[in-house]
Amino acid sequence: MARLIFAVLTLAAAVLIQPRSGQAAPYWPWCSSYFNSGNARQCAFSSWEQCMDTVRGIGGYCYANPYGPSPAPERSVRSHRHTARY
Repeated sequence: MARLIFAVLTLAAAVLIQPRSGQAAPYWPWCSSYFNSGNARQCAFSSWEQCMDTVRGIGGYCYANPYGPSPAPERSVRSHRHTARY
């Protein structure tokens, strides 16, 4: 009986959990590179000021993210044709 209840609950959970639609990662327009960390780079800044506040005192510089934002997903457009009925 316990196995049956477990199986039913597992099936119900699988049915109720809906997969999320794909979400693109956020685009961060500013990157930093640090002088003392070899080739350490981080593209996680929403503004130049935020980036400069981070590298100031550590040693490094900020630059525009060379990789553009990912393209928006295409929406499927359905054609709705209505025929005239006489």
